[in-house]
Parts: sequence; C-alpha cells; structure tokens
Amino acid sequence: MLIRKLVIYTLPIILILFFTATFYITQENIAESSISVTPANIRIGLVREVPQMQFSVQGYYILTNGYLGELITVAEPGQRYTVQRVNDRILLSGGGEQWGAFTGPLVLQKVLTEVSILSGDGAVNKKTSGAGLAVIDVSKTVSSMQTDLSGYTVLTAQDIVNLKVSDELHLVTLYHNGDNRRYRGDFDFRLDPVGVTAINTLPIEQYLYGVVPAEMPSGWPEEALKAQAIVARTYALYSLGQHSTYGFDMLATQMNQVYRGYDHETPNTSWAVRQTAGQILTYQDQPILAAFFSSSGGFTGNCEDIWKQPVPYLRAVEDIFDFNEKHYNWSVTMTPAQLAAQFTFREYPYSQVLNLEEIARDATGTRVKVMRITGLCPDGQFKQEYVQNADRVRFLIGLKSSMFTMSKEHDANGHLVSVTFNGDGWGHGVGMSQFGAKGKALQGYNHRDILHFYYTNVKLVPNFGG
Repeated sequence: MLIRKLVIYTLPIILILFFTATFYITQENIAESSISVTPANIRIGLVREVPQMQFSVQGYYILTNGYLGELITVAEPGQRYTVQRVNDRILLSGGGEQWGAFTGPLVLQKVLTEVSILSGDGAVNKKTSGAGLAVIDVSKTVSSMQTDLSGYTVLTAQDIVNLKVSDELHLVTLYHNGDNRRYRGDFDFRLDPVGVTAINTLPIEQYLYGVVPAEMPSGWPEEALKAQAIVARTYALYSLGQHSTYGFDMLATQMNQVYRGYDHETPNTSWAVRQTAGQILTYQDQPILAAFFSSSGGFTGNCEDIWKQPVPYLRAVEDIFDFNEKHYNWSVTMTPAQLAAQFTFREYPYSQVLNLEEIARDATGTRVKVMRITGLCPDGQFKQEYVQNADRVRFLIGLKSSMFTMSKEHDANGHLVSVTFNGDGWGHGVGMSQFGAKGKALQGYNHRDILHFYYTNVKLVPNFGG
C-alpha cells in the first residue's frame, strides 16, 4: 500500500529520528571564489587545546563516533559528560559509565524533529534509535526525503496512522574553566596538537543571535542593530573556511567576531537578525570583508594605512556621527621600563627604550602610521626599529587606537622619563564605527544609510545565493 509516495514500514511501535546535515564551504579565501548558494551552517571554534571539558544537553541528542559513523549513546538530558585527551584518544565518560576512547571526532548531534507514531490503541510509544526501521521513498532516494513529515500518513503493522511532529529547543551547555554557556546547534569534539577542541555547528542565522548582542549593546537604536546584523552576517560569510585546517570556520573571539551563544541572546538583537535575514554586503558580487570596530575618533581610515593592502570598499571617511564620552580624550602614561616590557611582550624584545618617535601619519592625518623605536636589546646592543601600519602601532604600545599624540618627559641629563599618549577612539578604525552607527541612527538614518556611509561602492544584497 502506498500513502503519498512515502511508505514507512515499522515495528508496531516506533519513534523516528531525523538528524541535521552539516553543509559548509571550505576555502582559503572566499573573496577569490564564487559562491552560488549561501551555506546552511557555520562551524565555530569555541574552546581549543584543553586537556578536558564537560557538556550536557537539553533536548534529544545522540553521540556518534565521527570516524566510523557509529552510534555511541543517546545523550541523557541534564547529565554531564566528560571528554578528555588520554594517549592520543578522546576518552568519553558520563552517567557513571566509560563510553570508550576514540580517535574522534566525537559528534554530538541533535534530533531535529521528533516524530511519534500512535499505535492502534492510541498510546504514544517511542524508541531511541532506528533499529528495525525501514524507510522507502519510491519517488526519490532516502537521503532526499523530507524532514518535515507533518500531515503524512504511514502504514504500520497494525493500521494506517498519522504522524504527529513536535519540536523543542535543543541546547548544549559547555563547561570549561569554571565557565558554562549554552549553545544552539551541534558539536564536534576533536583532537588538536595538545588537547581537545570543541566546535559548535549551527545555522548562520542562529549563530548571529549570539553574535549581535555580543558586539553591540541590545538597547541601541534598531537601525544600528540591523546594520550590525548585516555586517556580522557578511563577515561570517566572508570568513568561511578561514580556519579549515583546524576543522572550523571562525573563532568565537575578537580574532574574528565575538560569539557568546544562547544565554547572551536578547529580543532586540534577535529581531534585528530576523528583520535582515539573508542580507549581506557585496562588492563585485562577492561578500566583502565587513570590518567593524567600536569608535572612530572622528575619522575612519584607509585599509592600506591601518593594515597592509588597499581594499577598494574600505576607504577613509570623516565621521561626524561618532562622538561619545567613553572613548574620547583618553590618556595613558608609560615609563621606558614599561614600554620595554610591553614591546617585549609583543615580540619586539627590548631591555631599555631610549626614544619613541612618530615618523608618519595616515592619509587623514589623524592616525600614527609609522613609529620608530630606539633602545637596547636584551644583550645590551643598540637597535632601532620601524613599526609599520597604524594598527600595528596601536597593538605594539597597547593603546585603544592609533589616533594619538605624544608628549615626552626627560630628566636633567636628557634621558627619557615617561611618554604620555593622548588620544581618541577605540579599535583599528577600518570599516563601520559602531558608535558612529548609533549616532547616525539617532539622527534618523536607516541601516542602509549607515552601511553605505562606512563601506564605499558596495551593494546590499537582499538574499545572497537565494
């Protein structure tokens, strides 16, 4: 008997489990590649190179051996499980049991949809695996079968019954170093050179729920939040495959963009993500490097002045909309000994700093682009070095931005006693200023105005790859 082209032969009582599929693009530089379809998922490296960590689940999850594809166990909701590196294996334990040692990866995968089949007497009965289940799709292959089976009818050993579908929130709590956070999506636990890495795989839009409030205060104007959502989505798509060697696309830190998971989500920022769903910025039909930062100090910069290579859409603009009390008129004073320690920490080893000189500024005249350091090496030898590019200057000294002036104090013998840096802004200065976006939104500009102000000659694509 054939019912709507789909026939499921079952034992008299059964629960059918459908699982998410991982699909993402791996490439070294997305800007040089052509993408025709926006990928469903993104992979985020959360915790790396640690000897062990723990996790628990909310909702239905299974644990499988990713190397062989074998089912290890169905994760018990609320039960803590431990993964740890032991002799080049991942040891899995939890619930008073040792589940084995694996080369990995261990895959923690949610049951996307729970399908309960009612038996002939009306009772709901469940199984936790697909043992004894045969699925036949006479029109296509099993792998292309629909995962949403609402309204389908099936033939069981007893009767023809209807499928009843119920979804619930699926979350994984990751415990590490005294911290615990909940995340949407699935997880891989992989061996790395010294320990174990946890990778969170989830849809890009759900990933953005945990990014936007981590990067911009949720109480800021709606149009600024929408601009941030589009920028974060664009940056994520641009960055796919950036860390493919390690099995993930992006880090959850400022090295890429900050991602804090489910517990950091807010209604305002999730609304902004939904309102802009699928929208990204492109240049020559490719996602742009949608760089952003906190506060411009009054000017953004050209990419080649602040980083290294020129980028046609990352151009300097005068930013009269960015002004705030938090990141303007800051001042930092450092002694030569403190400078030497800071430079050494940043891999410019000095035992003593004799002088610090500004050599060149960027095209706007506001950021220090080239700095000369004069001092002594740890072995006492005299040396002089030039630090190139504004962001490197900021990073080396440890300042909020490279938009600063210097005043130096010397003793009676002309020796350097201290250097005071007075400056404005916070961040590298390339792309969108977040405080500037807020300022423009407060003056009535919409998210499109904001984006086209900070990124030159770009297109706002409503559904990239759709």
